[in-house]
Amino acid sequence: MNLKFAVPGGRLLEKIRPFLEKASILVPMPASRELSIEKDGITFIFPRSSDVPVFVENGTDLGICGSDTLAELINEVYTPVTLPVGICRMSIISHKNSIFSIGDMKGFTIATKYPKITQNFFREREIPVRIIKLAGSVELGCISNISDCIVDIVDSGRTIKENNLREVLKIMDIQSVLCVNKLSMKIKNREITEIINKIREVSYV
Repeated sequence: MNLKFAVPGGRLLEKIRPFLEKASILVPMPASRELSIEKDGITFIFPRSSDVPVFVENGTDLGICGSDTLAELINEVYTPVTLPVGICRMSIISHKNSIFSIGDMKGFTIATKYPKITQNFFREREIPVRIIKLAGSVELGCISNISDCIVDIVDSGRTIKENNLREVLKIMDIQSVLCVNKLSMKIKNREITEIINKIREVSYV
C-alpha cells in the first residue's frame, strides 16, 4: 500500500534525511523544482514546513514539521513521536540596549510570524499587547522600529547578535515532530505503525 509522506524542503530536509536514514527510511533528494518523488512504496512530497500539517490534516498520510507550526496552526493530526531534530526555541527578542521585564510589556507592539502563540502567551499572563504579523525577516520589526520587540525562532542566536538584538525571554522549546493523518492511522494502521516504530526507535537512542 503506497503511503504519502510530507517532508519539508530546505535546510530542515538536510537535517531530517540523515535522521530518517537511521530509521531505514530513505528520503530522495529532490531536484531544484521537484516537488514529489516515489521511492520504496512511499511518495515523498516536499512542501514548506509550515504547510506540512495542512497536507497531513487533509489527506497526506504522514509528515514532519516543527512543533511551533503545530502550535500555531492547531491542526487536527496525530503526533506520536517527537524527533531529536530541528531543536531550537521561540523567544521574545528586543533591542540590545532595551531593558525590561515581562511585566513591563503592557501596551507593547510585537512583530511575529506566530500571532496565535504570541497572543496566547500574553493573554495567559493578562498582559495586553498589540501584535503585527510579518511573513519575512521578523528582525526588521525591531530594526525599523515598527515594534517594541519581536517573537521569533532562535537557533544559534547569530542573527539577533548581528542585528544588535538580544534574547529577552524564552517562550517555548521547539523540535521536529512526526504527524499522522487520523483516518490514515485507521485505514493504513500496519504500514504507518511500522514507520512510527522505526522512527521512535532511533529518536530515543
